[in-house]
Amino acid sequence: MCDDCFDDEDAAPTDFPLVDIARAARMIERDIAGELAPEEAWAVYFGEASGALDWRVLDRLARSVDAAKLLLSLSGAGRRPHLQPS
Repeated sequence: MCDDCFDDEDAAPTDFPLVDIARAARMIERDIAGELAPEEAWAVYFGEASGALDWRVLDRLARSVDAAKLLLSLSGAGRRPHLQPS
């Protein structure tokens, strides 16, 4: 994805490092019903690789990231959430 895809002026600002958001989003995605997104999709979504994502995968990843940001914000500013990968 290009940088413009992440330019969301309506989104609440986040003070969390991208690595924390990515880790939480991937854990959340595991709990969503349906087929998991492929590893390559995460790389494309976070700009580590170029490529195209089908709508189902893009929606799944975006929902996971949104939920991760909410989870991190509820965990308290400056505190690391107690998330353990399963």
